[in-house]
Amino acid sequence: MREKMKLSLVVFLLVLTCGCNAQDPMTAIANSHVEANAPKGELFDKYLERDLTAYFCKGQSDCRVEYDYLRQGATQSGVSYPKYYLWAKCFTKEQLKTEGAVRVAAVDQQYFDVMNFLSAKQIVTSPDEVGHTFPAALVDKILEKAKH
Repeated sequence: MREKMKLSLVVFLLVLTCGCNAQDPMTAIANSHVEANAPKGELFDKYLERDLTAYFCKGQSDCRVEYDYLRQGATQSGVSYPKYYLWAKCFTKEQLKTEGAVRVAAVDQQYFDVMNFLSAKQIVTSPDEVGHTFPAALVDKILEKAKH
């Protein structure tokens, strides 16, 4: 009987101490999807710039893209590709051609798929569209950027 109590106490203490460091299984799954799909290190920005330039410039010379994050890090839902939310500006011959909110997905550490783009002009004329396309937590920030 005494051995059983000692064993129970050891198991209890082990569970108690290990439980403090346990990771939520859903967080672990989400992190694994980000790890499997987001390019590593310097390739991240290199691929993101490449793919945004391809989307906005479509082969035009004298065209470049700048971007800022609307939210730092990836947003992961279920088993989908991790999403990143950006404010992008496209310049042609150093003139601002368009700017707006962009949602991209990181795919297989090889490229970013531009899933949605709402120009600042679209955002100002149809502000309700922002909430249908982007997370609620980003709507005010996007509306503010579009009005500047």
